[in-house]
Amino acid sequence: MENEKKDQSFSSLAILLTVLIVIGTIYFVVNNQKNNEKEVNSFAGVTAPSANAPTAAQPSTAPSADITKVNTVGEAFIGNLNAPVTIASWSDYQCPFCQRFSDDALASVVTDYVNTGKVKLIFKDFSFLGSDSDDAALVARAVWEAAPAKFYEWHVAMFAKQDGENSGWGSKADILALTKTISGIDEAKVESLLNTNSAKYQSAIEADKTEAGNFGISGTPGTIIGQQLIVGAQPYSAVKQLIDLELNK
Repeated sequence: MENEKKDQSFSSLAILLTVLIVIGTIYFVVNNQKNNEKEVNSFAGVTAPSANAPTAAQPSTAPSADITKVNTVGEAFIGNLNAPVTIASWSDYQCPFCQRFSDDALASVVTDYVNTGKVKLIFKDFSFLGSDSDDAALVARAVWEAAPAKFYEWHVAMFAKQDGENSGWGSKADILALTKTISGIDEAKVESLLNTNSAKYQSAIEADKTEAGNFGISGTPGTIIGQQLIVGAQPYSAVKQLIDLELNK
């Protein structure tokens, strides 16, 4: 009888140990899987929660993002035509996050890479904030056609003059008046081009926006470097890293 009780105790202990081992194994597998998922997500890139999210999104590899497929015909650009790296950036002149991106990241890109012949920077339209945005995009096309060498100066001046979205400044008359203040741009010629080519410019602007959507861009600013898509006002350090990766390929 005593041996039987010992056998029963041993059997119970064995069952308990087995249960504990099974529970421990399940916990290890589940916890390990969660850690793996976190690790994968940390490298997957993040999409901005909205078109104008104040926190810049991280760069992500989008299957459709490819700088070699970006249309460059008739598009405003600065830099060496045959620079080893090309960047395309979609923006709206009323967008405060585009202003931030232009003043911070892109200004530094111009200084460190465009002016040294390493990067060609293409300016693309994504006007969506109202009639002032549309007017700015139209005038930008005319400025590029009338005085391409002065386009970037005009571009910077536009963002410097930016007020709140649809807050008063930014009509076609306002923009033409600003254009007139930039030495080297014939404001009369710009206005003449607007009157003559408005329909052509509008078609190109709409094509830019459609193209942006095909690349996974749904708001501004949106930028492609190589096969990397940056959504939001990314800091210069992140943009620089992607440029250097392209230069080292």
